[in-house]
Amino acid sequence: MSTKKKATKRVPSILGLVLADGQLRVFNVTRTKDRLETVKVTSAPMTLDLLHPEAELVGREIKNYLDAAGIRERHCIVGLPPHWVMSQHAALPELSPEDTSSFLQMEAEKNFPVDPAQLQIARSFQRFTGGTYVTQLAVRREQIDQLSVVLKAAGLKEVSFSLGLAMLPGVISPAGSGGRITIAVEAAGITLLIAAGGGIAAFRTFEAGGESEAGEKLFNASVVARELRITFEQVPAALRSEVRELSLLGDSTMVRQLAETLGDWVKAAQLTIVRSDQPDKNIADEMAEMLASRWLDSTSPDLEFLPPRPGRWAMLLSRYNSKRLTSVGFAAGALVLLTILAFGRLEIRRWLLQSEWDGMQNQVVALEAVQSKIREFSPYYDTSFHSLSILKRVTECFPDNGSVTAKSFELHGTSGVSISGTMRDNAALIRVQEALSKSKEIKDIKIEQIRGKPPIMQFTLTIRWNAPSGS
Repeated sequence: MSTKKKATKRVPSILGLVLADGQLRVFNVTRTKDRLETVKVTSAPMTLDLLHPEAELVGREIKNYLDAAGIRERHCIVGLPPHWVMSQHAALPELSPEDTSSFLQMEAEKNFPVDPAQLQIARSFQRFTGGTYVTQLAVRREQIDQLSVVLKAAGLKEVSFSLGLAMLPGVISPAGSGGRITIAVEAAGITLLIAAGGGIAAFRTFEAGGESEAGEKLFNASVVARELRITFEQVPAALRSEVRELSLLGDSTMVRQLAETLGDWVKAAQLTIVRSDQPDKNIADEMAEMLASRWLDSTSPDLEFLPPRPGRWAMLLSRYNSKRLTSVGFAAGALVLLTILAFGRLEIRRWLLQSEWDGMQNQVVALEAVQSKIREFSPYYDTSFHSLSILKRVTECFPDNGSVTAKSFELHGTSGVSISGTMRDNAALIRVQEALSKSKEIKDIKIEQIRGKPPIMQFTLTIRWNAPSGS
């Protein structure tokens, strides 16, 4: 799976913390000489959403619950809400480490709805005799930053952000030991994880039904069964063949109903159903306890979403910055070193450029001859770049904050343009429409289609370009 962080000194006590479905669950686990022991547990409903604009208020609410439970430990490992996690799956060709990193970066840019620079990405590799697959799981950095602010306001110090379901025993087995489908069934929604080849082959969340007239959550087992079949068929056949077990976790009634609905499909797929629906067992509680226990057992999470912290050298420099005399000494030394490096770099650069010129001089002479011909005949060609001009003008009307993102741009003839993409909400798209309408070249803006729900919605709009073709 993903590359693990460097080993750090383990604290003797830690909090396993899960915030999901409006509930806070905390397990305080300590390590004694020969065993791990859960010393304190608390669970409470949260009145504020984790992404509430006033992060300090959310942190204060958590701190109040911890103080009321008598929990004094401040180091914590956090299980992220599953619905924060986006995923994409791809076959990994045989490449060098540098090319592999570039390949995965391109896959992330192509498949995630936002710029990968705005995401914290963890990778899970699946290996089998025929090759390697990789699943990239991503969480928005703004959500990670919000969570860090909340924890700081609660007086907590995070050591890891991970995926609670993936930490449960048996959910992910080593490569070659068989695969497993795990479904966490809760009234608020379904979390589906398919593991094979020693990693996560698929991960997604979805709603399990709708609401009654009284506002109560209704569980629709057939919806879950359909989504499971679709997701399972999307897993490559080589990995599907390893899966032999279907584990159902969660509410007893819903698990029993789902097991009955899936009966025929499970037999056809040659799977074995394993039910863990004890009435006194809560999935989130088990995740919180397992997160803390495995951390104390020196088992770092394979999926790590905590951004890297500054190194020791950077921390040392920041510490000395507060001392004027030391700062002056460091600045003088750095200035001398930078001057030497600058002159050395210029000399090396000059030598490299001269060598480069010697190798390309003949080609440059030939290219200049070609360019003179181009200049001679250029009046006979249109260099206005009509299509690029349209693309440039439309691009200028889209915001830089990623609230509206274009995924496809199609030019029909010389004036028709069709744009499809994603947006966070209707207001963001309306602002783009207003910006487009202010351009004198753009006419007849029409929103053709809007699908989905916030925070990720899809749209299609068309415009007519009214500028002369030669402009």
